[in-house]
Amino acid sequence: NPPGRAGLAHFLEHMLFLGTDKYPDAAEYERFITEHGGSHNAYTSFENTNYFLDVNAQYLPEALDRFAQFFIAPRFDGAYVDREKNAVEAEYQMGLKSDARRGLDVLQTVMNPAHPYSQFSVGSLQTLGDNPDSAVRDELIRFYKAHYSADIMRLVVLGPGSLDELESLVTPLFSAVPNTAPERETIAAPLFAPETLPMLVQVQPQASLRQLDLLFPIPDYRGDYAVKPVSYVANLVGHEGEGSLLSRLKAEGLAEGLAAGSGLSWPGGELFSVSITLTEKGVADY
Repeated sequence: NPPGRAGLAHFLEHMLFLGTDKYPDAAEYERFITEHGGSHNAYTSFENTNYFLDVNAQYLPEALDRFAQFFIAPRFDGAYVDREKNAVEAEYQMGLKSDARRGLDVLQTVMNPAHPYSQFSVGSLQTLGDNPDSAVRDELIRFYKAHYSADIMRLVVLGPGSLDELESLVTPLFSAVPNTAPERETIAAPLFAPETLPMLVQVQPQASLRQLDLLFPIPDYRGDYAVKPVSYVANLVGHEGEGSLLSRLKAEGLAEGLAAGSGLSWPGGELFSVSITLTEKGVADY
């Protein structure tokens, strides 16, 4: 998100569904998908926004035509700005009662403030309000033009046709997506200031939850997807069979479950996470 505009990427995700030049009716996309046996949604994470849909196979071409226009000629109709601001606010308020979101909020509080992941990202009525010299809709359009670029987007289509048939369907529909070639910078700042580690953070959950999370900052290995070193280590640590870490913890009455794998990731690094569901004894003797 741009400085001072927490939640702008999330707000853009909401506004993108509400009509395009080719299909100007704000309700048309959702109506078409649901009337033809499908569903759709989207989510904005730290690094990407992901839009997805499914529809009865014979209507895939028409659905993709409507979907493609999101990234070619969206209207961002000003009539829906206040409504979608309130939708973002509702998600923010709902997250205040979620232990997962509250845990992330605490983690962001102790992160290096120079790292962008330390910043509030969901958005609220306060962060998305118009400024005296700049309306949020204008900033949204500038953000869209700067970051929704074909060269950093990925499209995955699954359908009943052959690969050649699917390619011949997709190519003309999406070739008009603009390519602005934005620069993607590696984030040099560490997620945690070195002098703060090791760090112990204790969070009081609202629900009945006994959990120990171990987080290890590591380099960004996503470029090594052909060999997946992080997944390899995660399988070793997360193994549940004889001789595993979990079997030992269970034998000592400390844990009930264990999962391991890559957590947050960004251009330049990621977190390796080991999450252990504890017994009452495990909480007392963590």
